[in-house]
Amino acid sequence: MIFSTWIHESMHGLAALSIGGKISWLNIYPDGSGLANTQIPLGKFQRGWVASAGYQGTAVIGGIMLMFRRTNFGARIGTCGMGLAILLSCIFFVRNTFGLFVMPFLGLLLVIAGWRLPPFWVGELFALLAATACLNAITSIRVLFFVTEASIGGVIRSSDATTMQSITKIHSWVWASAWMALAFWMTLMGVFITFEAKENGGSREELEELRGEDHPLALSTEMT
Repeated sequence: MIFSTWIHESMHGLAALSIGGKISWLNIYPDGSGLANTQIPLGKFQRGWVASAGYQGTAVIGGIMLMFRRTNFGARIGTCGMGLAILLSCIFFVRNTFGLFVMPFLGLLLVIAGWRLPPFWVGELFALLAATACLNAITSIRVLFFVTEASIGGVIRSSDATTMQSITKIHSWVWASAWMALAFWMTLMGVFITFEAKENGGSREELEELRGEDHPLALSTEMT
């Protein structure tokens, strides 16, 4: 959950940067919630762009990670890359005590695991991270149908769907449904469309061993 929350809040921050804004801070809390405080140019589009980026971004990132879970290079680079991104966010943006205590440990753990673990176990870990992001993108959206605001970090905040409703005058349930549909779609794409490691090198015995070590969520369409 903490990993998925970090992706969610980072997507808000990246959306703000993409329209010329900036990230003031990004906090992760013990209950799995988070907040990204951003400064953005005035305008409804800018507000909507940032507000909608959290759930959409988590779904897209999770789906893409699933697609590359069966490539040794993709899993290793992805695991190390996520760890480095977490460490950089802690240096520049994370400011609360819990976040500064837990997130550097998580980031360092992912970097070491991606660098040192054997290919099979790196793939397993990367698949777990991908599945966590996808499932969280689906399950957390359900809350938007029943909750319009919540206490996060001791402050009452409106949900992303409620914020979109105030900007566009389109009901929050419509936004929640659209984001859930995207989350389901990206998860299915990641499960059924995967990029495979090319098997044009190595002995026959090595290839047979690799084929015998299937990863989780193994339903896929081979693309070589």
